[in-house]
Parts: sequence; C-alpha cells; structure tokens
Amino acid sequence: MSASAVAEREPEQETPAQRLNVGRTTILLFAARTLEYLSFGVAGVFLARGLGPDGRGIYGLVNETAASAASFPGMGLEMAGIYLAGQRRYPWQTVFSNSFSWAVTLWLCFGGVIAAALLTQKDILGMSPAELSVAFAGACLIMLTDGAAEYLLPMGRVWPYTFINITTPVIRVLGVVIVALAIGLSIGTAVGIWLASFAFGAALTIYFLSQHVTVVPKIDLKALKAQASFGMRGQAGFILQSINHRLDAFLVAFYIGAGGVGQYLVGVNLAELAWWVPITLGTVLFPKVSAMAAKDNFAFSAATCRRTLVITLFAMGGLFIVAQPGIPIVYGADFGPAVPVFLILLPSGLFYTVHKVLGSSLSANGMPQATLISGLCSVPATIALDLLLIPSMGIKGAAVASDVAYAMNAAVVLTLFVRVSGLSPREALLFDRRDWRAAVETAQDLWNTYVLRQPAMGLERGIDAEG
Repeated sequence: MSASAVAEREPEQETPAQRLNVGRTTILLFAARTLEYLSFGVAGVFLARGLGPDGRGIYGLVNETAASAASFPGMGLEMAGIYLAGQRRYPWQTVFSNSFSWAVTLWLCFGGVIAAALLTQKDILGMSPAELSVAFAGACLIMLTDGAAEYLLPMGRVWPYTFINITTPVIRVLGVVIVALAIGLSIGTAVGIWLASFAFGAALTIYFLSQHVTVVPKIDLKALKAQASFGMRGQAGFILQSINHRLDAFLVAFYIGAGGVGQYLVGVNLAELAWWVPITLGTVLFPKVSAMAAKDNFAFSAATCRRTLVITLFAMGGLFIVAQPGIPIVYGADFGPAVPVFLILLPSGLFYTVHKVLGSSLSANGMPQATLISGLCSVPATIALDLLLIPSMGIKGAAVASDVAYAMNAAVVLTLFVRVSGLSPREALLFDRRDWRAAVETAQDLWNTYVLRQPAMGLERGIDAEG
C-alpha cells in the first residue's frame, strides 16, 4: 500500500487545542478569574483607603503605563503563533522562539527607557522617574505572565495556565494586606508589591513552558514573516482597542489630576467585572476554533456569543444590586464620584461580549484585522468625545466616551461576522430553544460530574451538534 493511500485512510492525530473543552475550561478559568478579581477587589480597597485618591491614581497610572508598554510595541506574535500552530503550518517551538526573541528585544529597549528616566530625573505622565521605571520593569514581566503564557492553553496545559493567573493576584493581595496592617502602605511599597507579583508569575511561566519548548531566543525568518503578517493585523487592532480602554485614564489625569484617576478607575474596574465571562471565553475560544473548519467555527461561535450574552446580562444585574450602594461604603466617601462612572459603564459588558467572542471567531478564520477595522471607527470618536466631555462633565464624560466606543466596536465586529459567516444577527445575538436545551444539558453534566461523580457526556454537546 502506498504512503499516500495510508495518509488518506489515517486521519491526522487530534491536537491538544482541538481536544480543548470550551465549556469545562471556561468554567475553570472563570472560577480562577473570580478569585483573581476578588483578590484585586480586596487589594483595591486597602490601596484606596491606604493611599487615598491621589495615591490610588498614581498606582493606577503605573499599572496602566506598564500594560500599555507591554502591549503597544508587540506584533501580535503570540496570537499568530497559536493560529499557525493550530493550522499545523509551523511547530510550537518555532513560533514560540520567534515570540520570545521579540520580547527579549523589547526588554533591551525598555532597559534604555528606564536608564534615561533615572538619568533625567523628570516627572512624566504624573509619575516620578522611579515610578516610571517600575512601570517599564513591570511591562517586561507582563510580556511573560500575560503574553508567552498564552501558549500554554493550546498546548493543553490548562491547569498550569490557570495557576499562573491565580498566583499573581493572590501574591499581590497578600502583600498589600500584610504591609498595610503591619507598617502602612505607601506608593513605593504598593508598586513594589505589584512588581514582585509579576516577577513570580513570570518565573512560573518560564518553568511551565520549559516543559514543552526550549525557552531561548531563536529566529526562523520564514515563520516570523508569517507570524508578523497575521499578528500585525491583529496587533494594530489591539492597539486601537487599548487606546479606547486606556486613553481616558491619562486624559482624566491631565484635566482633573491623580485623584480623579483614582475615582474613575474604581468605577471602571467594578463595571468591567461584567467582562469576566467574555474575557475568559475568548481566551479559550480562539485556540479551539483556530483548529476548526470555517463553517464549524462560525456556528460554534454564534451559539457561544448568544449564550454568553445572557450570562453577562445576569452578571450586570448582580453588579447593579451590589456595587452601586457598596462603593462609598467599601472604598470610602471620597470615592462616591465612582458610582455614576460605574452605572454609565455597566452596559459595556454586553458590547464587549459581542466584540470578544465574534472577534475571536473572525481572527481564527484568518481575519485578525476585524478589531483593527472596528478600532479605526471607534478611536476617533473616543478621542473627540473625551476632549469634549471630560472638561465639561469630568470623569462621567470619560465614561460616556468609553461606552460609545465599546458600542461602536461591537456593531462593527457584528457586521463583519454576519457578512463573512452568512449567519443573521439574530443567530449571533438572540437566545433560543437550542440554547435553553444546551443549558439544561450542561447543568446536568455538571451535576453528574461534580456532585454525583459520574462521567459527563460533554459540556459542549449542544454547541457541537450545531457546529
């Protein structure tokens, strides 16, 4: 028998990404994210009460600067690597080494920024040279804890990936609480604890990745070209979305000051609790559907989107009941202005669900520029509204501008998804009988698995049946 005949009769071995159970993994990561945000919440209360609005604002600026520095210079090589490896075009070692090489290059550049900041001794963006240096050092670590770690999930390492995501915030909250109770918090100790938590997460990431790939910088030009071609389209969109998400904090700092940033970020962070499910689901969904045929990808993603919208809606209702009266009680009277910010931004959970789930589907179908197109539409509106509304409405104006941006992103991504997939908006947005049946079956599986300890029939069978 010829080799070609054998190849025709023997299907390709299923990859870890294809075996990834979206339902189970999402539940696990959602539980981890719940613990993560509880940790952030406890730490946030101690930080707000220990540092006050001004100190909390500077802490937020350090965090936002680090996240921006870690994200903006990237080329989306991790996302591209997951896609290309999922399509079996390149091995994991090749795409990872390319990503790691680019990260090392950026670390060297950030080292130069840190040296320049310390030499000039000038305040930048409302931060001292030392605080800015900590922000860029944190950016280097975030590239591993939030960047390279993304390779673990499609490699089938769900538990290590989850452990990394839990460990960083837990270390942070323990450090903040212990220091606050023992000697009292200062901005220096707060950002030091923040940096140490990312250092530990980076060490864990290297350890777990080293069990599958060699963690050394090495460039494969052919693969790098393919990664850059795919990744930069997605990265450009990510940068625009990050501008939507982060620019308002810096403009609030410019117009109002660090105290306004502290109040604004409390409202933002609480409203974004409604983003838990779509963020977690998008993380799992992308490597899963990257290994699917287009038709199956679209059917799977549409069902996932409309079901997630219902879960997000319930989450928003719970937050409305708890957070609105709780903000001044928990954070203190100085943070009362965060309440209207929270209320204005609460609907953003629905917009983000559409953007994240359907955007992941389009990226997995070779269209990472979907977020770029939506960003090109929304960012000019965000900037114009921020400049118009923040001077006249304060932090509430920044919240209104963000809501408009998120709504525009969702509308553009939905339009692109409908056009490419051939499905109707109703099929992507409106919960139906199939979803109710799948929800009942999922509940039965969870009960059988975790209460009765019986083998489950599969949390995804409702979606798989459609796909």
